[in-house]
Amino acid sequence: MSNTKVQISNGKMAMVVIAIILLVDQIVKIWVKTNMSIGETVIQWDAFNITWFRMTFLENNGAAGGMQLFGSKVFLTLFRMIAIGFVGYYLWKLNKRVEPVRKGFFLTLALILAGAAGNLIDCLFYGLCFSASTGFDVSQFVGFAGEGHYAGFLEGRVVDMFELPFTFIWNIADAAITIGVILLLLVYRNDLNNLLSKNVHTTSAE
Repeated sequence: MSNTKVQISNGKMAMVVIAIILLVDQIVKIWVKTNMSIGETVIQWDAFNITWFRMTFLENNGAAGGMQLFGSKVFLTLFRMIAIGFVGYYLWKLNKRVEPVRKGFFLTLALILAGAAGNLIDCLFYGLCFSASTGFDVSQFVGFAGEGHYAGFLEGRVVDMFELPFTFIWNIADAAITIGVILLLLVYRNDLNNLLSKNVHTTSAE
């Protein structure tokens, strides 16, 4: 029997991770959007007078926790697009490098990219494809720019649903971003510094 191990490239592994996160994130969001009204709770776990987990449907008009960036929804969406392009460019550059790159560092960037892209999909298309969610009515899928859609292109609201103690209500995309950033700061900070410093030196040499 052969003991040959199949080697999966960093690029392919990142694509699989991004695809899985996007798929699961959107399935959960679309289910919540089309089955729950704003503020409705379907799951709640309480113990010792503390709510440890709750699944409640809210929509986020801005960044994390509902914060607005310079008061403009369109500006925030464009900012997300630029950030995704920036991280995607670095993933592409890393995948082309001859020098070895730690898989964990590569996947950390993939987590951040997938999370940002997951929330960007909501901003780009949900306003065009769904009717408005309210505290009394469940949203309906109306097709692309169908009659009754609640917002224009770039102006859709992000669907949030999960809550833990002392956290904002979040979604799977938010979790991917948060985990990626924590890993980047605590585990792969040197990898990021080395990457940025090499890019600076390369640019200066040119």
